[in-house]
Amino acid sequence: MAQRRRRPVLPRDATRALDRWSTLADAGEVGVARAYDDQEVVARRGDPANACWYHATGALEVFQPGDDGRSYLARLLIAPNIICLKECLAGEASYLQTVRALERASLVCIERERALALLMANPALSLRTLVEVSRAFCGAARLESNRLHGTESLLANVVLAYCEACGEPWDGVVRMRVKRTQADLAECIGANERSVNRILTAWKAQGLVDKRDARMLVLDAERLAERVDDGARALVHRGDA
Repeated sequence: MAQRRRRPVLPRDATRALDRWSTLADAGEVGVARAYDDQEVVARRGDPANACWYHATGALEVFQPGDDGRSYLARLLIAPNIICLKECLAGEASYLQTVRALERASLVCIERERALALLMANPALSLRTLVEVSRAFCGAARLESNRLHGTESLLANVVLAYCEACGEPWDGVVRMRVKRTQADLAECIGANERSVNRILTAWKAQGLVDKRDARMLVLDAERLAERVDDGARALVHRGDA
Protein backbone atom coordinates (compact mmCIF):
# COMPACT_ATOMS: atom_id res chain seq x y z
CA MET A 1 0.00 0.00 0.00
CA ALA A 2 1.35 3.39 -0.98
CA GLN A 3 2.36 5.61 1.92
CA ARG A 4 0.17 8.62 2.55
CA ARG A 5 2.03 11.85 1.83
CA ARG A 6 1.97 14.44 4.58
CA ARG A 7 1.16 18.05 3.84
CA PRO A 8 4.17 20.31 4.53
CA VAL A 9 3.94 22.23 7.79
CA LEU A 10 5.35 25.73 7.74
CA PRO A 11 6.94 27.32 10.82
CA ARG A 12 4.40 29.09 13.01
CA ASP A 13 6.01 32.49 12.48
CA ALA A 14 5.59 32.14 8.72
CA THR A 15 1.82 31.83 9.03
CA ARG A 16 1.53 35.18 10.81
CA ALA A 17 3.01 37.25 8.03
CA LEU A 18 1.86 37.83 4.48
CA ASP A 19 2.52 34.40 3.03
CA ARG A 20 -0.05 33.77 0.29
CA TRP A 21 -0.46 35.03 -3.24
CA SER A 22 -4.21 34.84 -2.66
CA THR A 23 -3.91 37.46 0.10
CA LEU A 24 -2.00 39.76 -2.24
CA ALA A 25 -4.53 39.22 -5.01
CA ASP A 26 -7.50 39.90 -2.70
CA ALA A 27 -5.82 43.14 -1.62
CA GLY A 28 -5.33 44.22 -5.22
CA GLU A 29 -1.54 44.10 -4.93
CA VAL A 30 -0.89 42.00 -8.04
CA GLY A 31 -3.38 43.19 -10.65
CA VAL A 32 -6.82 42.45 -12.03
CA ALA A 33 -8.01 38.90 -12.65
CA ARG A 34 -8.92 37.83 -16.17
CA ALA A 35 -11.24 34.97 -17.08
CA TYR A 36 -10.05 32.29 -19.53
CA ASP A 37 -12.41 29.93 -21.36
CA ASP A 38 -11.88 26.21 -21.89
CA GLN A 39 -8.64 25.43 -23.80
CA GLU A 40 -7.72 29.13 -24.07
CA VAL A 41 -3.94 29.50 -23.83
CA VAL A 42 -2.54 31.39 -20.83
CA ALA A 43 1.15 30.89 -21.58
CA ARG A 44 2.59 29.28 -24.70
CA ARG A 45 5.86 27.37 -24.87
CA GLY A 46 8.47 29.48 -26.64
CA ASP A 47 6.89 32.85 -25.84
CA PRO A 48 9.02 35.37 -23.89
CA ALA A 49 8.98 34.54 -20.17
CA ASN A 50 8.34 38.03 -18.88
CA ALA A 51 5.52 37.32 -16.41
CA CYS A 52 3.97 34.73 -14.13
CA TRP A 53 0.34 34.28 -13.10
CA TYR A 54 -1.58 33.90 -9.89
CA HIS A 55 -4.12 31.18 -10.67
CA ALA A 56 -7.14 32.25 -8.59
CA THR A 57 -10.00 29.92 -9.58
CA GLY A 58 -10.72 26.92 -11.77
CA ALA A 59 -8.26 24.46 -13.28
CA LEU A 60 -5.48 24.50 -15.87
CA GLU A 61 -3.90 22.03 -18.30
CA VAL A 62 -0.11 21.98 -18.62
CA PHE A 63 1.29 20.47 -21.83
CA GLN A 64 4.91 19.41 -22.21
CA PRO A 65 6.68 18.46 -25.47
CA GLY A 66 7.94 14.88 -25.60
CA ASP A 67 11.13 13.49 -27.05
CA ASP A 68 9.22 12.34 -30.15
CA GLY A 69 7.99 15.85 -30.93
CA ARG A 70 4.45 15.22 -29.68
CA SER A 71 3.03 17.12 -26.74
CA TYR A 72 1.43 15.40 -23.77
CA LEU A 73 -0.53 16.41 -20.68
CA ALA A 74 1.98 16.94 -17.87
CA ARG A 75 -0.31 18.22 -15.09
CA LEU A 76 -3.79 19.39 -14.25
CA LEU A 77 -3.59 22.29 -11.81
CA ILE A 78 -6.42 23.13 -9.42
CA ALA A 79 -6.40 26.66 -7.97
CA PRO A 80 -4.90 28.43 -6.12
CA ASN A 81 -1.47 28.25 -7.80
CA ILE A 82 1.35 30.48 -8.96
CA ILE A 83 2.32 29.39 -12.47
CA CYS A 84 5.29 30.06 -14.77
CA LEU A 85 7.24 31.44 -11.83
CA LYS A 86 10.06 28.96 -12.35
CA GLU A 87 11.01 30.53 -15.69
CA CYS A 88 10.99 34.00 -14.11
CA LEU A 89 13.15 32.91 -11.19
CA ALA A 90 15.58 30.96 -13.36
CA GLY A 91 15.91 33.76 -15.89
CA GLU A 92 14.66 31.62 -18.77
CA ALA A 93 14.17 33.53 -22.00
CA SER A 94 10.94 31.70 -22.87
CA TYR A 95 8.25 29.53 -21.30
CA LEU A 96 9.05 25.82 -21.19
CA GLN A 97 5.47 24.53 -21.23
CA THR A 98 2.09 25.51 -22.62
CA VAL A 99 -0.60 26.29 -20.06
CA ARG A 100 -4.27 26.61 -20.97
CA ALA A 101 -7.58 26.79 -19.13
CA LEU A 102 -9.57 23.69 -18.27
CA GLU A 103 -13.28 24.52 -18.45
CA ARG A 104 -12.95 28.06 -17.06
CA ALA A 105 -10.30 29.71 -14.92
CA SER A 106 -9.38 33.17 -13.66
CA LEU A 107 -5.78 34.36 -13.41
CA VAL A 108 -3.87 37.51 -12.56
CA CYS A 109 -0.82 38.34 -14.68
CA ILE A 110 2.18 39.51 -12.62
CA GLU A 111 5.17 41.05 -14.38
CA ARG A 112 8.47 39.32 -13.60
CA GLU A 113 10.01 42.31 -11.81
CA ARG A 114 6.90 42.74 -9.65
CA ALA A 115 6.82 39.07 -8.69
CA LEU A 116 10.51 39.09 -7.70
CA ALA A 117 10.04 42.29 -5.68
CA LEU A 118 7.12 40.78 -3.76
CA LEU A 119 9.14 37.67 -2.94
CA MET A 120 12.11 39.70 -1.73
CA ALA A 121 9.88 41.91 0.45
CA ASN A 122 7.95 39.03 2.03
CA PRO A 123 10.06 36.16 3.43
CA ALA A 124 6.96 34.18 4.48
CA LEU A 125 5.60 34.42 0.94
CA SER A 126 8.95 33.24 -0.41
CA LEU A 127 8.94 30.24 1.92
CA ARG A 128 5.40 29.18 1.03
CA THR A 129 6.17 29.66 -2.67
CA LEU A 130 9.25 27.45 -2.27
CA VAL A 131 7.08 24.79 -0.64
CA GLU A 132 4.54 25.01 -3.49
CA VAL A 133 7.22 24.81 -6.19
CA SER A 134 8.77 21.83 -4.38
CA ARG A 135 5.41 20.04 -4.14
CA ALA A 136 4.83 20.56 -7.86
CA PHE A 137 8.34 19.35 -8.69
CA CYS A 138 7.89 16.20 -6.58
CA GLY A 139 4.63 15.43 -8.35
CA ALA A 140 6.26 15.92 -11.74
CA ALA A 141 9.14 13.64 -10.71
CA ARG A 142 6.68 10.87 -9.81
CA LEU A 143 5.16 11.14 -13.27
CA GLU A 144 8.45 10.86 -15.17
CA SER A 145 8.50 7.06 -15.04
CA ASN A 146 4.85 6.95 -16.11
CA ARG A 147 5.81 8.10 -19.60
CA LEU A 148 7.23 4.60 -20.12
CA HIS A 149 3.89 2.96 -19.35
CA GLY A 150 1.60 1.55 -22.00
CA THR A 151 -0.97 3.58 -23.92
CA GLU A 152 -3.91 2.11 -21.99
CA SER A 153 -2.36 3.00 -18.64
CA LEU A 154 -1.60 6.55 -19.74
CA LEU A 155 -5.11 7.03 -21.12
CA ALA A 156 -6.77 5.67 -17.97
CA ASN A 157 -4.67 8.04 -15.85
CA VAL A 158 -5.69 11.02 -17.98
CA VAL A 159 -9.42 10.19 -17.99
CA LEU A 160 -9.45 9.71 -14.21
CA ALA A 161 -7.51 12.94 -13.71
CA TYR A 162 -9.99 14.91 -15.82
CA CYS A 163 -12.87 13.44 -13.83
CA GLU A 164 -11.16 14.51 -10.61
CA ALA A 165 -10.48 18.03 -11.89
CA CYS A 166 -13.76 18.69 -13.73
CA GLY A 167 -16.09 15.79 -13.10
CA GLU A 168 -19.67 15.87 -11.84
CA PRO A 169 -22.23 13.27 -10.72
CA TRP A 170 -24.52 12.34 -13.58
CA ASP A 171 -27.20 9.66 -13.42
CA GLY A 172 -25.25 7.57 -10.91
CA VAL A 173 -21.86 7.86 -12.67
CA VAL A 174 -19.25 10.57 -13.22
CA ARG A 175 -19.30 12.84 -16.27
CA MET A 176 -16.60 15.22 -17.46
CA ARG A 177 -18.05 18.73 -17.70
CA VAL A 178 -15.82 19.59 -20.65
CA LYS A 179 -15.93 18.10 -24.14
CA ARG A 180 -12.81 16.24 -25.20
CA THR A 181 -12.53 14.38 -28.50
CA GLN A 182 -10.49 11.28 -29.15
CA ALA A 183 -7.94 13.55 -30.84
CA ASP A 184 -7.75 15.66 -27.67
CA LEU A 185 -7.16 12.58 -25.51
CA ALA A 186 -4.56 11.29 -27.97
CA GLU A 187 -2.71 14.61 -27.66
CA CYS A 188 -2.79 14.31 -23.88
CA ILE A 189 -0.82 11.06 -23.91
CA GLY A 190 1.26 11.64 -27.04
CA ALA A 191 -0.39 8.78 -28.92
CA ASN A 192 -2.22 8.44 -32.22
CA GLU A 193 -5.99 8.72 -32.42
CA ARG A 194 -6.41 5.19 -33.75
CA SER A 195 -4.89 3.69 -30.59
CA VAL A 196 -7.12 5.82 -28.36
CA ASN A 197 -10.22 4.82 -30.37
CA ARG A 198 -9.33 1.12 -30.01
CA ILE A 199 -8.93 1.42 -26.22
CA LEU A 200 -12.09 3.46 -25.70
CA THR A 201 -14.10 0.98 -27.79
CA ALA A 202 -12.81 -1.89 -25.61
CA TRP A 203 -13.55 0.03 -22.42
CA LYS A 204 -17.09 0.76 -23.55
CA ALA A 205 -17.66 -2.92 -24.26
CA GLN A 206 -16.35 -3.73 -20.77
CA GLY A 207 -18.69 -1.24 -19.12
CA LEU A 208 -15.95 1.14 -17.98
CA VAL A 209 -16.76 4.29 -19.95
CA ASP A 210 -19.34 5.78 -22.28
CA LYS A 211 -20.03 9.12 -23.93
CA ARG A 212 -22.99 11.50 -23.98
CA ASP A 213 -23.08 14.82 -25.84
CA ALA A 214 -19.33 14.53 -26.52
CA ARG A 215 -18.65 14.27 -22.77
CA MET A 216 -16.86 11.27 -21.31
CA LEU A 217 -18.71 9.18 -18.72
CA VAL A 218 -16.77 7.03 -16.28
CA LEU A 219 -19.08 4.16 -15.37
CA ASP A 220 -16.67 2.27 -13.09
CA ALA A 221 -13.78 4.38 -11.77
CA GLU A 222 -12.47 1.61 -9.53
CA ARG A 223 -12.05 -0.87 -12.38
CA LEU A 224 -10.66 1.83 -14.66
CA ALA A 225 -8.04 2.67 -12.01
CA GLU A 226 -6.83 -0.93 -12.22
CA ARG A 227 -5.60 -0.10 -15.75
CA VAL A 228 -3.17 2.48 -14.34
CA ASP A 229 0.27 0.95 -13.81
CA ASP A 230 1.54 1.12 -10.22
CA GLY A 231 -1.58 3.05 -9.22
CA ALA A 232 0.20 6.26 -10.27
CA ARG A 233 -2.32 9.10 -9.98
CA ALA A 234 -0.12 12.21 -9.73
CA LEU A 235 -1.48 14.15 -12.69
CA VAL A 236 -3.64 16.44 -10.55
CA HIS A 237 -1.93 19.11 -8.45
CA ARG A 238 -4.05 20.98 -5.90
CA GLY A 239 -2.40 24.28 -5.17
CA ASP A 240 -2.11 26.08 -1.87
CA ALA A 241 -0.85 29.47 -2.98
